[in-house]
Amino acid sequence: MGDSPRVRGNGPLKTTFDFDTTAPWRLIVKIALAIAAIYVILVVGLFLKGDFLPGLLLLAFAAAFSAVLRRARAVSMGAVGRLTPNSVTVHPVRVCGYRLNVPSGEFPLDRFAAVGVVERVIVGGMWMPQGDSGTVQLLGKAGTPNIDVMSGAIDAARGFAAELSAALKLELRDVAVPGQTIRRYTT
Repeated sequence: MGDSPRVRGNGPLKTTFDFDTTAPWRLIVKIALAIAAIYVILVVGLFLKGDFLPGLLLLAFAAAFSAVLRRARAVSMGAVGRLTPNSVTVHPVRVCGYRLNVPSGEFPLDRFAAVGVVERVIVGGMWMPQGDSGTVQLLGKAGTPNIDVMSGAIDAARGFAAELSAALKLELRDVAVPGQTIRRYTT
């Protein structure tokens, strides 16, 4: 993941910070669109061959799967923007015509309540190394969205969040992944 970004100073943010936490989602959307294109070609091919029953079964599966995908649209897909000493500006993101679920607009820094760290436990497998990851968010007050400003290894995310919290003079919080509770155990 490389080195973590740095925020200089122990006071107000002195420079701008550009961020883009959408890279994993851009890749996921590109892969999904490639699979969908192959799927469409397969279904059209079946209908052209006259194999209507398999074609209809694949269409029924596609309808059920699209219902599941619509629920996934509610998941935050990162953010692209710039953090300045006075505000955060975030931009809409499109991948091959598909709009990612990202916040958009310009928000003054006083519209944020805290800097949050979301920790995700990753149990490694054949394709994914083991190690926890973290996302640093600016936690918006009522009417202001949470904005992901950094993703990476949990240690880098915690360090960056502490620096950002000090620079912006905002509380530092641990944030639970939706549907989970944070529990800390000591031995």
